[in-house]
Amino acid sequence: MNHETALTAYVEKLNTHSWDRIAPHVAEDAVFIFTEDTFVGKAAAKASFEKTFKLIENEVFSLHDIAWTVVTDDVAACRYEFRWKGLISGQESSGGGRRTSILRQVDGRWLITHEHLGPYPRK
Repeated sequence: MNHETALTAYVEKLNTHSWDRIAPHVAEDAVFIFTEDTFVGKAAAKASFEKTFKLIENEVFSLHDIAWTVVTDDVAACRYEFRWKGLISGQESSGGGRRTSILRQVDGRWLITHEHLGPYPRK
């Protein structure tokens, strides 16, 4: 599996809303920078992801306009737009923003090691 298919597989697992299915795609020391806080390590990431899964029912997450900015034998970085839709308190909701992901080779597998999500720029 290369870095591109690893990212695709990770997003597919995000859409299962199951940390047990997502976790194998995440490095032990991964860092997630989300709007509400920074989460370091798998345990912190798990808590954040599961909180989101409870907040947004039936969430569908997608990536758009992926641009790989760095690719080496061991590290790959990309930026893209993300979109989500789902139900919050029974009401249809959606949103999106910009995201950067860094993947790293760990024991021959590409894993998410860093993600930074942010809103679209204010106009």
